Amino acid sequence: MELKKHVVKGMAWTFAEKALTALFQMLVGLVLMNFLFPEDYGTVQILVVFTSVCSVFVDSGFSAALIRKKEVGQEELSAVFFFNVLAACALYFVLLAITPSLSRYYNAPVMLPLAPVLFLLVPVNSLSNIQNTILTRRFDFKTLSQYTLWATLAGSCAAVGMAAAGCGIWSLLGQRLFTPAVKSLLLWTRSDWRPGRRISFRPLRPMLGYSSRLLLSDITNTVYANISELFIGRMYTKNALGYYNRGKQYKDMPVSAVISSVQNVTFPALSQLQDDPDKMRQSARQVTVVMNFIIFPVMLGLIAVVGDFIAVFLPERWLPVIPYFRILCISGLFAPLSVVSYNILKIKSDGRLIFRLEIVKKLIATAILIITIPISVRAIAWGQTLIFLSDALINTLGAGRYLRWSAGDGIRSMLPYLAMSGAMTGAVYGMHLLLVGHTALWTVLLAEIAAGVAVYALLALLFRPEGWREVRLILQQIAATRHNR
Repeated sequence: MELKKHVVKGMAWTFAEKALTALFQMLVGLVLMNFLFPEDYGTVQILVVFTSVCSVFVDSGFSAALIRKKEVGQEELSAVFFFNVLAACALYFVLLAITPSLSRYYNAPVMLPLAPVLFLLVPVNSLSNIQNTILTRRFDFKTLSQYTLWATLAGSCAAVGMAAAGCGIWSLLGQRLFTPAVKSLLLWTRSDWRPGRRISFRPLRPMLGYSSRLLLSDITNTVYANISELFIGRMYTKNALGYYNRGKQYKDMPVSAVISSVQNVTFPALSQLQDDPDKMRQSARQVTVVMNFIIFPVMLGLIAVVGDFIAVFLPERWLPVIPYFRILCISGLFAPLSVVSYNILKIKSDGRLIFRLEIVKKLIATAILIITIPISVRAIAWGQTLIFLSDALINTLGAGRYLRWSAGDGIRSMLPYLAMSGAMTGAVYGMHLLLVGHTALWTVLLAEIAAGVAVYALLALLFRPEGWREVRLILQQIAATRHNR
């Protein structure tokens, strides 16, 4: 019962933080897109791919290993901290060394001054990994959420100020670097943990088996999640990469808000249920249907309104984003099943099965990339959707080895929310056809959103699916917790 209380509170705080963070990022992104051009985003994104890959190497799976362990001491925390910082510094200099080659390969001289600044993300992020891990182990998601919100607000204000001052592409770097720097500062100044004075990596040895296999899995996931953008930037144009990246980022905002808030809380919670398969399976199913209940209407609703949304808020030069965004939103529908199944694998497996499944997934992804990359950027977007679907199915099959968890169970858990969201989308398109050309476009957009929310809420009240019941229960428990204070 105490664990469920921690989970509910953690999900509430984390979801609030992720939702507000996504809102900040969306608003700031809209402002910046009015100042900047697709090529600016394409250039920065190429560099971001390399920082993302290096960040996985810096962590090397040790954060998950620490969260998964039942008992963690000061020596283990210090060892992981020093490993993170030293690896980050080494990788920063490696990135600096390859910057001239990247600039020539992508025919982008502007990368030469940008890269040394943006690549600072790698060491900056490494500084607070342990504080973040400690708060996660304690289920102190309230503190994490507050720090993240303050950091996001600071980074957003810095980016908007820089864009308004005419800093151009540098405003993107200001946002990306200032946000994690402020979060790291808050975590260090408000945390009571400090590393030991003696540097020893011996405590890492018991974790190496699990963490190394998780590293191989995470690094391949990160590479395959971003490799298409590297090819777009080289084989097509940086404008095309900018359009694709903006579509991907705006799709990721609501998905990440839901997935991250649930995953960050449920991974340590499910870890504590690893010796009780029945409870673990029940909890995993509840998490899946809650995410389905939220993500399905958001994804399909965004597909329906994105055309009018861009026409209202952005210059005409951003209209090519629309088809990429709509295609990539479909991939978001498979995220809940994939993430929950992968969490089960991380908890129940020693890492060997994860690595074998990653080989299968990456063989499929490679075949899809080989086929789609030469065709067009739109084909690449469809390919990414197929990759997300295959990942979800394979993760589910792997999780079924440890729990009574099958692909059929996962698909059946999706169907009610797909049907309700489909009806909602029909109402949105109907409202568009009824009003467009007869009133201002912003009025049409508001009417579409209102119609979608009303239809989905009405269907939830009428049919009361499991996801709706679980969300209501969570809200009631949050209200009871606040009332008892």
